[in-house]
Amino acid sequence: MSKKGKNTLRRRNVHNNKQAVDLKKRTIRINEAISKKDLSALRRLATTGPGLINDGLRRLCWPLLLHYKNHNVEVSQVTHKDEYQVSLDVNRSFVHFPKGLSDQEKKQKQSVLYEVIVGILRRQPNLSYYQGFHDVCSSLLEVLGKEGAIKAGENIAMFLLRDALHDSLDPIMNQLDLLDTLIYLEDSLLSDFFRRSNMMPYFCVSWVITWCSHDLHDFSKVTRLFDFFIASNPLMALYLSARVVISRRKELLLLECDSAIIHGFLSKFPREIDVDDLIFRTSQLYQKYPPHVLQEISGLLLAKTSSVNLYDEHWLILKADDTVDYSEANKILLLPSSERKPTHFDKSKKSDFFSNLNRTHVLTILFAASASIVAAVLIASRWFMSSKSVAENFDL
Repeated sequence: MSKKGKNTLRRRNVHNNKQAVDLKKRTIRINEAISKKDLSALRRLATTGPGLINDGLRRLCWPLLLHYKNHNVEVSQVTHKDEYQVSLDVNRSFVHFPKGLSDQEKKQKQSVLYEVIVGILRRQPNLSYYQGFHDVCSSLLEVLGKEGAIKAGENIAMFLLRDALHDSLDPIMNQLDLLDTLIYLEDSLLSDFFRRSNMMPYFCVSWVITWCSHDLHDFSKVTRLFDFFIASNPLMALYLSARVVISRRKELLLLECDSAIIHGFLSKFPREIDVDDLIFRTSQLYQKYPPHVLQEISGLLLAKTSSVNLYDEHWLILKADDTVDYSEANKILLLPSSERKPTHFDKSKKSDFFSNLNRTHVLTILFAASASIVAAVLIASRWFMSSKSVAENFDL
């Protein structure tokens, strides 16, 4: 082997050894957080770096993060109105993972998945099933098994994905309308490109309502994203969608400015994307424009009853051993759409956000605004001089 080849191999070994040491340290931190039932530490670990590392650790972490205990799950015998649709969707499940299933094994898994989804719906009959929830539940089933998937899926449905489980999809469509603002705040050129094409944000609906489990074929990426979403505000999937779009700006701006072409391009989730980097950048975007600020900036206020706006009050407040109370969530699910009023935020929250913007960001905004004003003055003066010249020539 050449000297250059030996050096490359040596560097690779050093890198691999460092990764192994880092994972070992992270595993220790995860186990410590589990033993102490430290939800804050678990959320930090789930939303940074390689997340919760493997499915063995997830089987210990997800029940804590989702506030359920592994025990016998009681399921009502009363049929739910959506069970027929569930049966249709279940028959289309387990296409991409697990790999190498025989037809018989696939049918067995589909049968168990049906029991999981029906179990959730019968336990919470005010939920309305949507196509795509089976993708979420199949991912939970692979990691947690049947009873764990029922309990995890129930709490995800009632507190994290509830906006998609009303009797209409209007609440989740309202979330999608915020995507334009996020893209505009980060990339005004790309936002203008979408505006000129009359592009609607519906290309990412499956990313949001299935937590990307419908679009990714690599199960390790799916579970890594589930770590992230389980430990985050329900709107986080929209922030991730915005980051995916922005990451593809070069390719997008080379396309014809046509909504059908752009929609076709964007509707395919980039499967080779670096998920850890995507999560890091998504978290940065969320910290810059948290949900209440994003809603204020856009002028598009989600309902007071949205799981996005009630996340802190109904979910994040829970301690590790608290019993989950479904009564408020059920009241919300029973509300007619006319009674889901927009949220009105405390203006001080918005002020606090802007006061905390870093100096560079503020200067950038001021510089951009000043440049726009100068440009406008120059254009106006040129127009005035041009008009004056025309007037003189025509004796006006």
